[in-house]
Amino acid sequence: MKKLLFIIIRSIVGSESGFTGEGNEQWYYSLSLAINLMLIWWLKPEIGLLFTILAVIHYATVFIYGYFDLDCLDDDNAKFGYAYVGIHLILLAIAIFTNLKWTIITAAITTLAVFLAPDCTGNNIFLTKRTYSKLALLFNTIILAVFVIIDILLPIKFWIKLLLIIGALVIHPIIDYIEGECVIISDVTYDAFGRVINSLKKQKER
Repeated sequence: MKKLLFIIIRSIVGSESGFTGEGNEQWYYSLSLAINLMLIWWLKPEIGLLFTILAVIHYATVFIYGYFDLDCLDDDNAKFGYAYVGIHLILLAIAIFTNLKWTIITAAITTLAVFLAPDCTGNNIFLTKRTYSKLALLFNTIILAVFVIIDILLPIKFWIKLLLIIGALVIHPIIDYIEGECVIISDVTYDAFGRVINSLKKQKER
């Protein structure tokens, strides 16, 4: 019975190391963005559309950079790194000038989510021992529960709330799959900034 219960829980919230065994970082990041956007639409609807557009552009650039292996191209070719960093600096500037408070909140929520995300071993920044990996299910449950609770509290029609929850459950395995295809927010961002820094160092050495 206990084994069946864990199977059911994993089917809903995802396993300790993600549905594909590649970790949960991108799922946590995606869900945290969704949570943040729901809060904005609820508490600050006048900036909801703009922040949604910024989030979509941001997520699309992460997907393109990671999925199409732009990080695997010639290290001397830094144009994709410059493009990624440039686009995100523009997005950040727009968000800051629109609403500094919600920009900080967004950064805080998503950063915390990435730190809490269990990796391919089922551990996160706080759970560094293999024996703790089972607790990853608790983290998976908590972040999904936060999403569901906020969704239920939103002042929208019930069928839309239900659709959002079902949509999140359906897209979860897909996000875990694309994480295995190198679509990971931390890896993509680190690589892009690394390319820019290396390029600037080489220019300085000339």
